Amino acid sequence: MVQVFRALAIIAVVMIHTSSEGYAQVFVRPFINYAVATFLFLSGYLTIIETTNWSLFYKRRIIRVAIPYIIWTVLYTIVSRQPEKLLTNLITAKAIVPMYYIFVYIQFVLLTPFLGKLAKSKYLFLGWLVAPISVIVIKYYWLLTGQSLNPYVNIIWTDSCLGWFTFYYLGLVIGNRFIVKHYSLKVLILLYLASIVIQITEGYGFLLLGDVNCGSQIKLSCYLSSTLFLLIVYTILQHKQYELKNSFLRIVGDYSFGIYLSHIMVMTFLSNYVILYSNLPYPITSVCVLLLSLFFCLIGNKICGLQMSRWLGLR
Repeated sequence: MVQVFRALAIIAVVMIHTSSEGYAQVFVRPFINYAVATFLFLSGYLTIIETTNWSLFYKRRIIRVAIPYIIWTVLYTIVSRQPEKLLTNLITAKAIVPMYYIFVYIQFVLLTPFLGKLAKSKYLFLGWLVAPISVIVIKYYWLLTGQSLNPYVNIIWTDSCLGWFTFYYLGLVIGNRFIVKHYSLKVLILLYLASIVIQITEGYGFLLLGDVNCGSQIKLSCYLSSTLFLLIVYTILQHKQYELKNSFLRIVGDYSFGIYLSHIMVMTFLSNYVILYSNLPYPITSVCVLLLSLFFCLIGNKICGLQMSRWLGLR
């Protein structure tokens, strides 16, 4: 089931990046804003805190994403025809938007031992406050006052893991059984649907304030929706009667990292060289990008083999 949820997450990522601005952000994004939260949650959920070899943990986790990050940053920089920005792109993860989340993931990997200590302490609750307080202080205040975010604060905020803290920490806490609770799946689903309405309302409010990114995954209502979605994920993972055996979703889940890295490249190709693509309605465009990205990863894996494909970030 883990791979199925990874598949649902990468499908949502593709749908987010192929959606338009304006009202689509308000009414479509709330249904797919669980995307990155799910990836981070599953990473934390599958992380065992009681390890005795943190250097090996760092080596495996960071190298696994760092090498593909470098390769794809070079590729995207070449495609953008701005080779002079290569060093900047490598340092700041600005080649394309998805690269930023690899930076976020690496930060969480580095913080894992400390997060484990926090989760085992009586101050466990402090971990739930990091993201909400950060977004209120750094995003909401400046947006609601109509002021520009301090440039130095903006540099830290745009490359930090603060806004995503809740999701990795939740996976770590639940996966290591620091909190053991059982939830009603029906109740969680009803609460999740109610939270979608709240998210739409908040997104519309931000749109009225002139925020073109009003559908962002970094806002309080989205924290609520994503947390409820992740509790649904956790509940399903704990009960085998909910097991979903879908071979297509499992394949998409297996290649989710490759799709994540390549789908912007595929979008660029389709937009520039396939006239029909520009005339397709949403979410048909999402389906085309997803399937072509998956096909690219499958072919690449077949040609390069499993080991090389992992280093290239194809799976």
